[in-house]
Amino acid sequence: MLEVLAILTLLFVGVIVVGVIALLAGLFKLILKLALLPLVLGLKALVFVVLFVLTLVVVGPVVLALGLVLLVPLLIVGGIIWAGVAIVT
Repeated sequence: MLEVLAILTLLFVGVIVVGVIALLAGLFKLILKLALLPLVLGLKALVFVVLFVLTLVVVGPVVLALGLVLLVPLLIVGGIIWAGVAIVT
């Protein structure tokens, strides 16, 4: 009977040791995540800024060319309207 009690005691102590190790590992993981959070957020912000600038570099000339293409018809329409107003007045 004493052997069973000894085995159960060893099992109980083993469970406590494993539980404490798991608790410390979880705490270490949390501390590490909190410590690296500013670095991760900074890298995300840096990536966002780089992608934003690259998007502006790619989309900017396209919008400029589209604006120049649309400028000519708008100038013609504006001239027609101006001439119509000048004739009426």
